[in-house]
Amino acid sequence: MRHYLKALIIYMAAHSLALAQSADTTDEDQQVQTHDQQNVESLYSERARLGDQRIQTEAEIKAREELRRLKEAERQQALEAARERNEAMRQSSTASPAEATSGVEISRTLEHLRSLGELKDDGYITEEEFLRLKQKIIDSQD
Repeated sequence: MRHYLKALIIYMAAHSLALAQSADTTDEDQQVQTHDQQNVESLYSERARLGDQRIQTEAEIKAREELRRLKEAERQQALEAARERNEAMRQSSTASPAEATSGVEISRTLEHLRSLGELKDDGYITEEEFLRLKQKIIDSQD
């Protein structure tokens, strides 16, 4: 009977040890699950942040593109106005040679060159366009 009691005590001790290890494993599993859940929540939060950032970046790109289009339209309008003034001056200068040499015509030409310079300084026309238009004005005076 002693052997039976010894075997029973050993069995109970082993069973208690197995239950304790099982409880530890369950606690570890719960900790791992909690950690995994926190990681998932962190990933969802990061994904949402990146999505918001992408939307903001796209809006900024659209705004910059619209601003560029508006500036280009202003530039084109300024160029067209300069061309029209240039054409009008060229037509008036070819109308009568006597008028072309008059003081009024020279002051108009100078005023036109000043306005052309302002367009260049304000960035509505490039240096190359300015030089080309200036040369046309000067050539029309010859």
